[in-house]
Order: sequence, then structure tokens, then C-alpha cells
Amino acid sequence: MQKVRRRHKLPLHPTDVEVVVRQQDHLRHEFHQWFDADGQPLSERMLLFPTPRLTRANKRGERPYDCSSIGYWLQAWLDQVQLVDEHGNDFDKARVFPYAFRHTYAQLRADAGVPLDVLQVLMSDQEPSTTQVYYRTSHPRRVEAVRAIAAKYQFDLTGGRVRSRGAEADLIDRIRAGVGSVPVPAGQCHEMNNVRADWRGCPVYYRCFSCKFFTTDFTHLTELRQLRSSKAEQLARLEGAYDSVLTPGPLSAANMELLRQEIRQIDEFVGKCEADLGSLTAEERATVEAWLYTKDRFLAIIPVAAVIAGRHRVDQPTVDPILLTEDAN
Repeated sequence: MQKVRRRHKLPLHPTDVEVVVRQQDHLRHEFHQWFDADGQPLSERMLLFPTPRLTRANKRGERPYDCSSIGYWLQAWLDQVQLVDEHGNDFDKARVFPYAFRHTYAQLRADAGVPLDVLQVLMSDQEPSTTQVYYRTSHPRRVEAVRAIAAKYQFDLTGGRVRSRGAEADLIDRIRAGVGSVPVPAGQCHEMNNVRADWRGCPVYYRCFSCKFFTTDFTHLTELRQLRSSKAEQLARLEGAYDSVLTPGPLSAANMELLRQEIRQIDEFVGKCEADLGSLTAEERATVEAWLYTKDRFLAIIPVAAVIAGRHRVDQPTVDPILLTEDAN
């Protein structure tokens, strides 16, 4: 990432992957001299969008386009089109420039409900106040409609329904959200010590799915499914390792059992959310499903450990030292 002068890994949605694959196939077809017989790049530093100039410094596709080229292409395109806003009014073309796409990336994810701390990681901002500027609602009617529907379907850890709220009460709750709750993966936390510490003071080391202060609803269905998938993958790797050459010790066995219980808990949450979606009217379901599709398109789940890295230190180890079986010895 040029802004921070270092490499920055960003998660990709499947639709992004399709575009990347098409560009890779285009490069293999047009610049076969940059690839070996198996279609792999000859250089590990080959770019996805290298300049087509076949100069001595670009023998293997390692040179990018000049930054002025992007601005020139964008301006040439703007000269041939008419831009309008969501109300059909003319849009100021002076507001369209290459760096604006970074702001678009952030704004789309903020609109989709990506938590502030996660978006801060994605943008590599040093201060949360920098990321906060994106949290203005650019699609207020759609967001308000979904929130009004979800306000009646929130439930707690046990699956019990949280008291239904009207539109006015829900608005008051959301105004108080910064005081009474903080966003956590796939839901909200209402534990006051954690709230006062801005999600950096969890007394149970971020075990949200076993905490009575955790609440969620079907607007978090995308995160629940992705968390379930990541935990299932982690459990499968552990079980595969311990079924081969490793013997789990007490802590490792407990960790695997905790993962199994969390997966079962998430499955219950997903089932509850899907049941709530099924109970909506056709109009409400269409509104929510359109919003969930947008959220799935732009949401990226960053592991809690990555978000809080460097902020906390766990005094006790969470895994055992490696124990080898007799066969491995």
C-alpha cells in the first residue's frame, strides 16, 4: 500500500477473484514470454497490471504503469460520459480522480456495516478517527428500513428474544450505541467494562459466543456464516494434525472441544436468523436480502487476534507444547 509504504494484504470477494483471473489469463495470452510452459510467471515480482512496454527493465512484467497514465485514462473516459447522482442530477466530474477510489472502497464497506476497528485494519489507518469519517450513511432509506425490521428480531446468547422495540425506541438505542454497546464479531457486546475500554477490555478474552452480554440478529448473518467457516477450517486442521503424528495435551484437547461448542452455538444462531428471515413478509425479506447481498459483497472478516494484535498480552498459553507419538519419535 503506497500510502503507508509497505505491502498490505486485503481479502477478496469471489467476484473480485473472477476479475483477477480474467486479467491473469489476458496476460498469459498477450505476453506469453513472461510465463513458463506451465503458465506460471517467470518472476515472483510480476505485477497484475504491468506496463505493456517491453523494455529492458520490463522483461518479466515487473514494471507498473506510470501513475499519470491512470489519471489520463480516467479523464479520457470522463470526457465521453455523463455522470449523474442517485437523484438524476449532474455529478461534478472534478470529484472523480484516482485517489477517490480509496475513499469509495472505505465508504462502501462502512455502508455495508463493517465495524470501525475492522475497517481501520483494512485501510491501514493509524487512528480510528481517520476511519470514522466514512461512517456517514449514503443510503439512509435502505439502512433505516433494515434496522427498523431487525429491531424486532434481536436475540441473546440463549436464543431468547430481546424486547421488541418500536422505531422511536430503536432510534434512541442506536444513538446510545456508542455508550451502551460496542460492535464485536457478528454482534454487539453490552458488558460495560468492555464498552468503556472501546472493545479492548473484554474480561473473558473475546469468547463472545459463550458470553451473556452478547446479542445478535439476522443483519449479522454474513459474519456468522464466515466465522463458522473459519472456525470449522481451524478445527479440521487441528484434528488432522492430531490424528497423524501429534498427541493433544489437555489444553489442546480443551481448545478443540471449545471450537466444537462454538461451531454448534454459531449453527444455532444461523438457524435462528434464517428462521427470522423466513418469517418476514415478502417485501421485508426482499429489502433485507438486498442489504445482506451488499454486506456479503463488501464485508471482510478480520480475525480478532489480528485486530487486537499488540494491544493485549495473554499471560497463559492457549496451546500445548508439541507432543509426538511413538511412531513420530
